[in-house]
Amino acid sequence: MSDSEQVSRIETFLYDADGNRTEDEGIAVRGEVVELDAEGRVVATHEHDGLSWKVDPISLEGDPGELATRPKHEPS
Repeated sequence: MSDSEQVSRIETFLYDADGNRTEDEGIAVRGEVVELDAEGRVVATHEHDGLSWKVDPISLEGDPGELATRPKHEPS
């Protein structure tokens, strides 16, 4: 098979706060879009095209002023 005929796929790798890869979206703080070859090796990283992301550090620290709250409804 020539290089142009080889199968590649695009995947998103998620990383936790310690920089370890994870499958758990709930603890992921960073994502990276990569292109894998037929053997699963990373052949390209697509950070430059705006598809990768990072969680804002302040949201990890739990600043009370930044946390979402539900409105309280006063009884009528």
